[in-house]
Amino acid sequence: MRVLLAAVLLAVTPAVTAAENIMLVLDASGSMWGQVDGRSKVEIARETVAGVVRDWKPDNALGLIAYGHRRKGDCADIETLVPVGPLDATAYLRTVNGLNAIGMTPLSAAVQQAAKALRSTEQKATVILVSDGEETCKLDPCAVGAELEKSGVDFTAHVIGFDVTDIAKQAQLRCLASATGGRYFNARDARELGGALQGAIDASTEPPPPPAEATIAFDLPVVITQSVPVRWTGPADRGDFIALARPQQKDDEYVVYSRMLDTQVNAGAAVINAPAQAGQYEVRYVNPRRNTVLARSPVTVADVQASIDAPSTAAPGTRIKVVARGPFAPAHWVGFAPVGSAPNSYLHYARLSGAVSELELMVPAEPGAYELRFVLNEDDRILVSRPITVIASEVSVRGAASVMAGDRYPIEAMGPTDSRHWIGFAPAGSAPRDYRDYVRPSGPTTTAVLVAPHESGDYELRYVLNESESVAAMQPVTVTPVQATLQPTADALAGQRLRIGFKGPRGKGNWIGFVRSGTLDYLGYEDVPGEGEAVVEVMAPESPGAYELVFVVGDKAVTRMAITVR
Repeated sequence: MRVLLAAVLLAVTPAVTAAENIMLVLDASGSMWGQVDGRSKVEIARETVAGVVRDWKPDNALGLIAYGHRRKGDCADIETLVPVGPLDATAYLRTVNGLNAIGMTPLSAAVQQAAKALRSTEQKATVILVSDGEETCKLDPCAVGAELEKSGVDFTAHVIGFDVTDIAKQAQLRCLASATGGRYFNARDARELGGALQGAIDASTEPPPPPAEATIAFDLPVVITQSVPVRWTGPADRGDFIALARPQQKDDEYVVYSRMLDTQVNAGAAVINAPAQAGQYEVRYVNPRRNTVLARSPVTVADVQASIDAPSTAAPGTRIKVVARGPFAPAHWVGFAPVGSAPNSYLHYARLSGAVSELELMVPAEPGAYELRFVLNEDDRILVSRPITVIASEVSVRGAASVMAGDRYPIEAMGPTDSRHWIGFAPAGSAPRDYRDYVRPSGPTTTAVLVAPHESGDYELRYVLNESESVAAMQPVTVTPVQATLQPTADALAGQRLRIGFKGPRGKGNWIGFVRSGTLDYLGYEDVPGEGEAVVEVMAPESPGAYELVFVVGDKAVTRMAITVR
């Protein structure tokens, strides 16, 4: 998503005596359906706007511009929805909540359009831009900011990077703010977006706050990925937070941060999570309202040893026990990965349960050389790894070389047992995930009865590991067309049972019954027995007349026979 919120100081008309005229420009591009903390950015943006409207000072006027809400692929899709004027909160929020996020992100063009409208008023312009950092309409936000500054328009852009993790995108947004004399804010979640937006509005509408002081303190040692309680004093303005940054990072840059300080719940306390990389850092009390760091303290983040105890070899599709020792956090995992692959690559993994974790891992289905990795997901860092070889084991499947479509098909199989493995039919040459009927292996040796596919042709009986990773064993099977006959043993009498002999496939789900001629609307039926005498007893219709007996396989009548019910 690219959320764009712009606050613009416009000329005051005779009918409006607002202290500030503010235009909110809201991005409704398709990527607004992306998620932050399990919630869509559309929802977060609506909540943020609702919070601003709820606390809006009545002496300030507010308008609304949206873009990307009407058409896909159109960089000119920018529209003024609410002219600047006194706020009607109900109508305003109804408009915001009715926007449909579908289009492009003409971020820079929207800023230019706002500036063009303001140029004719000869009034000072303040823009508050909230963006995820990606311009999709071939303009450079940094260049646009410099161009507007040179044009002589009294123009300032405060920029909020919402969930912007890409350094290059951050740099563009910082440049737009810097070129116009504005400030840059970071917001990684809903609460920070609300605080940053309010801070930007305050910077546009409120006098500068008085000087403030803060202190921070924490206990040593500090080790990678672990929680660090921080004690603080300070102004506790809305949007304040504790951050951990590298010493060379700018004051508005950081590696990790606390949630916004909550003076009602956690007065004087915050918690940050140390990064995954050891080294020299700095703990900071950040005050966006004053655009400054009020307190800072250097800290050394120490590394932690880790280990993985596991067998050196394993059989495909089995499970192994692993003991992992190292730093515990919910995002850490131990698992299989291809040798030399990227740190975030994995095949099968398990999350840690503590500083010492006993884990069960699924072994990959393909034999070969792998790594077991202890990964710190905060920074995709492989803390420790060890080799493991997956050695081929005996797996087999056996059944008849041919079977009638829809018929019972006894099979025998041998191989690893797991709820993610299956034995079944698949079209010849199809992907490992394809199947028709299947069963799960019941032990080292499995005997079962499958139902042959309903369509004739070339198939394979397969033993598939890990749902769809590998076909460990396979036998070709020819499925022949259905041959079926029906033979009533007496006249059909209305409302009486009729014994019907048959020949044909006896798979589960096949049935024989009375239907209206030319349909499958059954009036009485019985399932074909899987074993035993080839006879069914079916109740005849209550009304005499002309009907059909049908033999149905799947959802298709494979034979029909006209019959008169007397």
